[in-house]
Amino acid sequence: MQIVESNRKDVIDTIMLLREHAVGDGDDEMVNADYLASLCADDWRLWRTVTMNLQRVERSLPSYKVLIEEDRADVSSKIRQLMQEEPKSLKWKMRAKIGERVEWYRDVEEASR
Repeated sequence: MQIVESNRKDVIDTIMLLREHAVGDGDDEMVNADYLASLCADDWRLWRTVTMNLQRVERSLPSYKVLIEEDRADVSSKIRQLMQEEPKSLKWKMRAKIGERVEWYRDVEEASR
């Protein structure tokens, strides 16, 4: 979810993760929505990247013909759970004013150097 330039494999990995695990407020074999929301509420850059990727995954669901409608509905529902709103920090609000006019991420290749 932190990769801006995600590829097909990243989308498939996200779909499988969400299909195979519950979304809730715990850590034991589930995606902790409350924790993710709190991280994103404090960091606009993380929020922007996660939101963008979740939207990308949701838009791509119809193209995966191997998924039955129940799978698509389940993943879509979990994406909506993960995109829950949380009160934003002052730091988040200040960075949001700049928006995408200024690059908010580092390339994976850049980060590994």
